[in-house]
Amino acid sequence: MGLIKKLSDKLSKGTEIVIGLLLAVMSIVVFLQVIYRYVFHASLPWSEEFARYLLIYLTFLGASVAVKKNAHIGVEAIVKLLPHSVAKAAEWIANVLSFLFFAILVVCGSKVVKVTLMQLSPAMKVKMGYIYLAIVIGGILMMIHLLARTFENNEVEGE
Repeated sequence: MGLIKKLSDKLSKGTEIVIGLLLAVMSIVVFLQVIYRYVFHASLPWSEEFARYLLIYLTFLGASVAVKKNAHIGVEAIVKLLPHSVAKAAEWIANVLSFLFFAILVVCGSKVVKVTLMQLSPAMKVKMGYIYLAIVIGGILMMIHLLARTFENNEVEGE
Protein backbone atom coordinates (compact mmCIF):
# COMPACT_ATOMS: atom_id res chain seq x y z
CA MET A 1 0.00 0.00 0.00
CA GLY A 2 1.43 3.34 -1.05
CA LEU A 3 2.10 6.36 1.09
CA ILE A 4 -0.60 8.44 -0.62
CA LYS A 5 -3.15 5.64 -0.02
CA LYS A 6 -2.28 5.47 3.70
CA LEU A 7 -2.52 9.26 3.96
CA SER A 8 -5.85 9.25 2.13
CA ASP A 9 -7.25 6.51 4.38
CA LYS A 10 -6.24 8.32 7.59
CA LEU A 11 -7.51 11.69 6.35
CA SER A 12 -10.80 10.14 5.29
CA LYS A 13 -11.36 8.47 8.66
CA GLY A 14 -10.54 11.70 10.48
CA THR A 15 -12.75 13.69 8.14
CA GLU A 16 -15.68 11.34 8.72
CA ILE A 17 -15.32 11.82 12.49
CA VAL A 18 -15.19 15.61 12.07
CA ILE A 19 -18.27 15.48 9.80
CA GLY A 20 -20.16 13.52 12.45
CA LEU A 21 -19.22 16.03 15.13
CA LEU A 22 -20.11 19.04 12.96
CA LEU A 23 -23.46 17.49 12.05
CA ALA A 24 -24.22 16.83 15.73
CA VAL A 25 -23.28 20.38 16.73
CA MET A 26 -25.31 21.85 13.87
CA SER A 27 -28.36 19.78 14.87
CA ILE A 28 -28.06 20.90 18.50
CA VAL A 29 -27.69 24.57 17.55
CA VAL A 30 -30.70 24.49 15.22
CA PHE A 31 -32.74 22.61 17.84
CA LEU A 32 -31.80 25.18 20.49
CA GLN A 33 -32.82 28.01 18.15
CA VAL A 34 -36.24 26.40 17.66
CA ILE A 35 -36.66 25.97 21.44
CA TYR A 36 -35.62 29.56 22.10
CA ARG A 37 -37.93 30.92 19.42
CA TYR A 38 -41.09 28.95 20.20
CA VAL A 39 -40.76 28.31 23.93
CA PHE A 40 -38.94 31.41 25.21
CA HIS A 41 -40.07 33.77 22.42
CA ALA A 42 -36.50 34.92 21.98
CA SER A 43 -33.73 34.05 19.60
CA LEU A 44 -30.08 33.22 19.54
CA PRO A 45 -28.65 35.86 17.21
CA TRP A 46 -25.62 33.75 16.28
CA SER A 47 -27.32 30.40 15.70
CA GLU A 48 -28.36 30.79 12.05
CA GLU A 49 -24.95 32.09 11.04
CA PHE A 50 -23.14 29.35 12.99
CA ALA A 51 -25.31 26.62 11.45
CA ARG A 52 -24.65 28.05 7.98
CA TYR A 53 -20.88 27.99 8.52
CA LEU A 54 -21.04 24.42 9.82
CA LEU A 55 -23.02 23.45 6.72
CA ILE A 56 -20.34 24.98 4.50
CA TYR A 57 -17.66 22.88 6.17
CA LEU A 58 -19.91 19.80 6.06
CA THR A 59 -20.38 20.29 2.32
CA PHE A 60 -16.70 20.53 1.42
CA LEU A 61 -15.57 17.83 3.84
CA GLY A 62 -18.39 15.57 2.69
CA ALA A 63 -17.43 16.14 -0.94
CA SER A 64 -13.90 14.97 -0.13
CA VAL A 65 -15.22 11.77 1.47
CA ALA A 66 -17.37 11.22 -1.63
CA VAL A 67 -14.24 11.53 -3.81
CA LYS A 68 -12.51 8.98 -1.57
CA LYS A 69 -15.41 6.53 -1.92
CA ASN A 70 -15.97 7.31 -5.62
CA ALA A 71 -19.53 8.25 -4.71
CA HIS A 72 -20.01 11.36 -6.83
CA ILE A 73 -22.60 11.18 -9.55
CA GLY A 74 -21.18 9.95 -12.84
CA VAL A 75 -22.41 8.71 -16.18
CA GLU A 76 -21.37 5.08 -15.88
CA ALA A 77 -23.97 3.73 -18.28
CA ILE A 78 -22.22 5.29 -21.28
CA VAL A 79 -18.71 4.38 -20.08
CA LYS A 80 -19.72 0.73 -19.58
CA LEU A 81 -20.77 0.55 -23.23
CA LEU A 82 -17.28 1.57 -24.38
CA PRO A 83 -14.45 -0.88 -25.08
CA HIS A 84 -12.17 -1.38 -22.05
CA SER A 85 -9.27 0.69 -23.43
CA VAL A 86 -11.56 3.61 -24.35
CA ALA A 87 -13.31 3.40 -20.96
CA LYS A 88 -9.92 3.55 -19.20
CA ALA A 89 -8.95 6.59 -21.27
CA ALA A 90 -12.27 8.28 -20.42
CA GLU A 91 -11.69 7.54 -16.73
CA TRP A 92 -8.15 8.95 -16.96
CA ILE A 93 -9.41 12.14 -18.67
CA ALA A 94 -12.16 12.53 -16.05
CA ASN A 95 -9.57 12.15 -13.26
CA VAL A 96 -7.26 14.73 -14.83
CA LEU A 97 -10.11 17.20 -15.28
CA SER A 98 -11.31 16.58 -11.73
CA PHE A 99 -7.80 17.11 -10.37
CA LEU A 100 -7.52 20.38 -12.31
CA PHE A 101 -10.88 21.51 -10.93
CA PHE A 102 -9.79 20.69 -7.37
CA ALA A 103 -6.53 22.59 -7.94
CA ILE A 104 -8.54 25.60 -9.15
CA LEU A 105 -10.65 25.34 -5.97
CA VAL A 106 -7.50 25.44 -3.86
CA VAL A 107 -5.87 28.32 -5.74
CA CYS A 108 -8.97 30.50 -6.04
CA GLY A 109 -10.13 29.56 -2.54
CA SER A 110 -6.75 30.65 -1.17
CA LYS A 111 -7.17 34.02 -2.85
CA VAL A 112 -10.64 34.44 -1.35
CA VAL A 113 -9.31 33.47 2.09
CA LYS A 114 -6.56 36.07 1.80
CA VAL A 115 -8.99 38.82 0.72
CA THR A 116 -11.58 38.04 3.42
CA LEU A 117 -9.28 37.34 6.35
CA MET A 118 -9.92 40.74 7.89
CA GLN A 119 -13.66 40.81 7.13
CA LEU A 120 -15.81 39.85 10.13
CA SER A 121 -19.09 37.94 10.02
CA PRO A 122 -22.14 39.99 11.04
CA ALA A 123 -23.36 38.11 14.12
CA MET A 124 -20.43 36.10 15.41
CA LYS A 125 -17.61 38.49 14.43
CA VAL A 126 -15.54 35.57 13.07
CA LYS A 127 -12.97 36.28 10.38
CA MET A 128 -14.64 35.27 7.11
CA GLY A 129 -11.34 33.91 5.81
CA TYR A 130 -11.75 31.02 8.27
CA ILE A 131 -15.13 30.21 6.73
CA TYR A 132 -13.79 30.33 3.17
CA LEU A 133 -10.92 28.10 4.26
CA ALA A 134 -13.38 25.22 3.88
CA ILE A 135 -12.96 25.54 0.10
CA VAL A 136 -9.19 25.16 0.35
CA ILE A 137 -9.31 22.29 2.85
CA GLY A 138 -11.95 20.45 0.84
CA GLY A 139 -10.02 20.96 -2.40
CA ILE A 140 -6.77 19.64 -0.92
CA LEU A 141 -8.52 16.61 0.54
CA MET A 142 -10.24 15.90 -2.78
CA MET A 143 -6.90 16.09 -4.61
CA ILE A 144 -5.29 13.64 -2.17
CA HIS A 145 -8.20 11.19 -2.37
CA LEU A 146 -8.33 11.37 -6.15
CA LEU A 147 -4.60 10.69 -6.42
CA ALA A 148 -4.86 7.76 -4.01
CA ARG A 149 -7.82 6.29 -5.88
CA THR A 150 -6.09 6.74 -9.24
CA PHE A 151 -2.85 5.10 -8.05
CA GLU A 152 -4.81 2.30 -6.36
CA ASN A 153 -6.69 1.56 -9.60
CA ASN A 154 -3.42 1.52 -11.57
CA GLU A 155 -1.79 -0.86 -9.06
CA VAL A 156 -4.75 -3.26 -9.23
CA GLU A 157 -4.62 -3.32 -13.03
CA GLY A 158 -0.84 -3.82 -13.05
CA GLU A 159 -1.08 -7.05 -11.02
